[in-house]
Amino acid sequence: MVLVASILLTAGPLSAADILLSPAGPISTPQAARDAARGAPRPARIVVADGTYSLKEPLALTAEDSKTDWVAAPGASPVFSGGERITGWKERDGLWVASIPEVKAGKRAFEQLWINGRRATRARHPNRGYLHIMTAAPADAFPDLGAVPEKKVFQLPPDSYALLKAIPAAERADLLVTITHDWCTTQARVADFNDAARSVRIKGQSRYPLVPGSDPALRFWLENYRAALDAPGEWFLDRAAGELLYRPLPGERADAVVAIVPVADRLLTIKGASDLLFRGLRFEFDNDLYPANGLFEGQAAPGVGAAIEATASTGIRFEACTVAHVGRHAIYFHNGCADSAVVHCHLHDLGGGGVIVGDMARPKEADICHHVVVDDCIIQHGGRRHPSSCGVTLTHTQHCGVTHCDIADLSYTGVSAGWNWGYGESVSRETLVENNHIHHLGWSYLSDMGGFYGLGTSPGTVIRGNHFHHINSHRYGGWGIYFDEGSCDALAENNLVHDTWDTGFHQHYGYANRVRNNIFAFGRRAQVFRTRNEPRLCFIYERNIVTWDPPATLLDRSDGNWALVDKPGKGDPADSIIFRDNLYWCTDGKTPGLLNNGTITWNSWRKMGRDKGSVFADPLFVDAAARDFRLKEGSPAAKIGFKPWDLAAAGVRRGDAAWQAEAARGHDYPTWEQEARPWPTPPFAIPLETFDAVPVGTIGIPTASFQRPKGQPDRGEGVGVTTEVSSPLPIDGQPAAKTGRSLKVQDAADLANSYDPILHIRPHWSSGRFTVAFDAMAQPRADWFFEMRGKGEYAAGPLVTWKNGRLFAGTSEGTTLAKIPAGEWFHLTITAETASDTGAGSYVVELMQQDGTSMVFPKIACKESWNDASYLLFSGLGTTKTAFFIDNLRLTTAAD
Repeated sequence: MVLVASILLTAGPLSAADILLSPAGPISTPQAARDAARGAPRPARIVVADGTYSLKEPLALTAEDSKTDWVAAPGASPVFSGGERITGWKERDGLWVASIPEVKAGKRAFEQLWINGRRATRARHPNRGYLHIMTAAPADAFPDLGAVPEKKVFQLPPDSYALLKAIPAAERADLLVTITHDWCTTQARVADFNDAARSVRIKGQSRYPLVPGSDPALRFWLENYRAALDAPGEWFLDRAAGELLYRPLPGERADAVVAIVPVADRLLTIKGASDLLFRGLRFEFDNDLYPANGLFEGQAAPGVGAAIEATASTGIRFEACTVAHVGRHAIYFHNGCADSAVVHCHLHDLGGGGVIVGDMARPKEADICHHVVVDDCIIQHGGRRHPSSCGVTLTHTQHCGVTHCDIADLSYTGVSAGWNWGYGESVSRETLVENNHIHHLGWSYLSDMGGFYGLGTSPGTVIRGNHFHHINSHRYGGWGIYFDEGSCDALAENNLVHDTWDTGFHQHYGYANRVRNNIFAFGRRAQVFRTRNEPRLCFIYERNIVTWDPPATLLDRSDGNWALVDKPGKGDPADSIIFRDNLYWCTDGKTPGLLNNGTITWNSWRKMGRDKGSVFADPLFVDAAARDFRLKEGSPAAKIGFKPWDLAAAGVRRGDAAWQAEAARGHDYPTWEQEARPWPTPPFAIPLETFDAVPVGTIGIPTASFQRPKGQPDRGEGVGVTTEVSSPLPIDGQPAAKTGRSLKVQDAADLANSYDPILHIRPHWSSGRFTVAFDAMAQPRADWFFEMRGKGEYAAGPLVTWKNGRLFAGTSEGTTLAKIPAGEWFHLTITAETASDTGAGSYVVELMQQDGTSMVFPKIACKESWNDASYLLFSGLGTTKTAFFIDNLRLTTAAD
């Protein structure tokens, strides 16, 4: 694949046939130049003189504009601007105020402001970090919610609800609530409030539930209301007053400020054209607006569009151009585009990502984007309005490439290639991602990301010679190279990957992938991760150098992820992965006792037939601590067949010192270690759940779930709120005032496991002191137990069991607490403290029976191995159709 031709940075001398676009006229607007070129012989050339060319609407090019070059005049740096300068600032109460009558009249709106070239922050709360959604909202909090109410309503803690409710009604239409999910965001508008349930209804419907799931809290922030204008550098547009308000930074002067707001919806559109060249032009400022009913984008945010868009066009080439200060992606090649390129371009300060090629829907064969190249580009500082955007996104494409680019400072993935989920039909083929420098991604905004992200089946994909580093996710998935959702026949070689939040390489699932001759270093958690263990050859991992600092491990996750697999009818278990000829080094100089956080040792790993020819030895990097991964003379890497490559080749092409210096301006992030760490989540706690507001049939406990074991038929077992019965016991000394709901755990006969059904609760508590309190009642033969298990073994921590009318601590051989007949309610409070340096943990059980009898059982010992309370469970032990009930649940920590 020939990717790049030489670049001529100026137009050269004017000829008589050239069309001159100049602020001095006679052709003074881009539209006039376009129209003049339509009447000129082909090929036509428009030479653009220095100056700023204002766009109120996008420059629209079609088939009749084909075979035309738009090039900057010699020495010129022309700007096509969709922005407008705001003047007439006055100072009031520490703010700058500018009157904009068109805003008050409803004829104008904008959501971006630049002050002296800096993207100003729209007033938000909190100024840094997040608020949290901790619990699920009642499904009946609002009438007519219909299906999936969890995607339309969220519930807030009292202080956050009061803050949101206090925003004046006149400002709520423009208020934006941004809620983060794993790989995208909900950007919602508020529709209504329910004070009794502390619940907020949004306009429209989110793509994902607005309730905590595997993450104990959803993070969100509020944007664009007057009271949030409390920090220097922030601004707010008061539509009712028709005023723009800005709180200046120290040293800024109202009489000298250059304040720009966007006007043009987009800057350039190309439809059905061919052979267009844009060289040396600068495109700035587009007016991206969040929809009135909210924006519910998915992964990579392809639906938001771009400042420059091409559709069904071929031979479209951008050379030495700049796209900056825009609200969407910079450049989008929609379906039907081919033989096009973005070369030596600077794309920065982006609301979205850099370049997208291909639409979301799988195209017809004739409309597949192919042979589109992004080369020698600087793509930095993106995702400012659409956090799930990528540096470059390739959806359903063939023979496309991303080469020699510097991609940095985005909230999500660097390069995403493929747009298929699973092993189904795919048209994606032959993607080349080579010699890129991709770094400082994530910033812990989102999860499930990579420096390179392969999404689905795309045979012939090559990831070679790249430098991936500093990729931080919020909860999980800050990977260097990530093969997801059926990636196949991909080759990753000669890549340097280091300082990732999770592993340097991860394959979710896929087949026949090759990972060879790479350097993987200093994954924070582990170095290699495979999620799904399938009965096929998933990947080959060979001739790699892998190094890490303890306590990180070589392999991520449990033994099952790395076990041999059974192939039906094939006899002995087979291997679905091949590891061989690798060089491993833990910086403490020891061969680790365990390779993962399970039980795999080096010897047991080798007995599975893995890593023949591999060794543990110091690779002799020049200076690994300073991240200089060149090899010294005498490195043992040669013994495994490792072939060094030019590590400095990654990034923009060499030979242009000014261009390399421009890329380097986006390399230094002195606050990375502090600001890229996941924002702390408040300790998980349920002060009191009475289940009165929880919909029937649902669980209503954050992070809780019931899953029927795979392959087990539905025999009527399950967990959900019921109106059959509720606890009559007092709450905090006050008589119960309930609506008759409780949480029912329904057992059944002939279940595969005697301990099913299980209610799983994952508070993500670590070590410390915790309290769990609840009311319970069992029907006859509805034996059950509650356990604070954590990550350890069964019955190591606090365990309380009810069986045949007997309540006891521990297993059936444990200490009897009381005799409580079926059908009688009782209240338990279990206060537990995990093991510490001073000894094993213990727990105290407080019991109150229905007749008011109270008892305390102090200091019941736990095993020394119980050192965390990250996992709690209620387990049904019945063997027939019967049930037990839970009510008035509290889960708290010592801090609560």
